[in-house]
Amino acid sequence: MRELFPIAVLQDGYGGAYSRGAWLAIGCADKVENGAYRIIRCMEGGAHGDDSEAGTFWSDPPSWIAVGNTPEDAVQNLRQRPAA
Repeated sequence: MRELFPIAVLQDGYGGAYSRGAWLAIGCADKVENGAYRIIRCMEGGAHGDDSEAGTFWSDPPSWIAVGNTPEDAVQNLRQRPAA
């Protein structure tokens, strides 16, 4: 099993309009991607960016993020995603 900790779980800022889920689970949330921590990247842009950014992000989401209707579902879906 791949290492995912720390996992950050947060509500989708768009209520699932782009992600198709109410909750997001971010694996290895403290890992730096493109100059920013994954969690910061999601909260300040990408998944929670403006409409254009969010649409682009969710059209081909990275393997380190998953969605679900509950926080538990989001984490379970993250664990089931293949590693990048």
